[in-house]
Amino acid sequence: MNSHKTWPDNWHSEFVHPDKQNKSSSLKVEKVLYSGESEFQKISVVMTSSYGRALLLDRVLVKTERDSWLYNEMMGFLPLGMVNEPRDVLVIGGGDGGVAGEILKHPTVQKVVILERDQRVVDISMRYFEDSGVTIRDPRVEVVVGDPLLVTQRRKDKFDVVIVDMFADMRSPAHKVVAAELLHGLQYILKPDGVICYQQPSPLVNDTALREQMRMFRRYYASVGYAVNIAPTLPQGSVGYALMSPQEGVDFSVPKQGFGVEEARGLGLRCYNTEVHQGSFMCVPSIVRDMVSEGHPDTPSTEGAPPISGNKKHIYSVHSMFSRQQSAEN
Repeated sequence: MNSHKTWPDNWHSEFVHPDKQNKSSSLKVEKVLYSGESEFQKISVVMTSSYGRALLLDRVLVKTERDSWLYNEMMGFLPLGMVNEPRDVLVIGGGDGGVAGEILKHPTVQKVVILERDQRVVDISMRYFEDSGVTIRDPRVEVVVGDPLLVTQRRKDKFDVVIVDMFADMRSPAHKVVAAELLHGLQYILKPDGVICYQQPSPLVNDTALREQMRMFRRYYASVGYAVNIAPTLPQGSVGYALMSPQEGVDFSVPKQGFGVEEARGLGLRCYNTEVHQGSFMCVPSIVRDMVSEGHPDTPSTEGAPPISGNKKHIYSVHSMFSRQQSAEN
């Protein structure tokens, strides 16, 4: 149900630093196509002047028709490139089907499981975005709706690649605990030579959070790498990707299965190829390289949050994590 027909001032704006509100990125909104609220969040679809249709969750931009492929393609193919003949992929989040759609372009992938907490995100995406509908209806795609922590504990199958397509806000003690539980649980559904890709914010927006999160990753995985790429419609203009492997000594800048420029084009890829893969890791600015490589593995701070429970009797859902953070901010 549409709750309103217009957008405030006909512009959608997001601040680079939400707590400071001194710099923003904006898109002009021509029309509101859908606005409603699910059990978990506000969901909106708007028509923008220059980026086509856009999907927003709690007024945060997550997809545009014009440039989301850039983020989704890199999110999928960076980890896929680190596995020989990947077949089984799990996407946590990504209910719009964007990342899954790019993954399906890989010639050896046979199954993609989308684990999304909010069924309405899936439904609205399929209704308003043609590519979402095509992807989610693909017979190789399985959509599972539920709490990622609980679902990953119960699944018996293992995956070559796991992609965490959601942002972990390291300012929230509760969020740190949930991220730690998720990273711990993924060890049991990842194949021995598998790779995890975890969405990261722009490296220069919150350097403290980036350092802390990279230390958390090293607590659970023997090899951790960091790549960066452009993301035009995000407020920061760039986005990071953290890759993890249980194997020691992995050089993530060297793909195990490469695609030359023409071969990548033949797969329908518009950004990713072997050279872009290598450059995403090797062409990281020195100041960012220092951020992601300094420090030693340690336990993330859990002050003010419940401890990680070995018997899993007290699990916090991703929804609870976000709700707690939003309440704190409000």
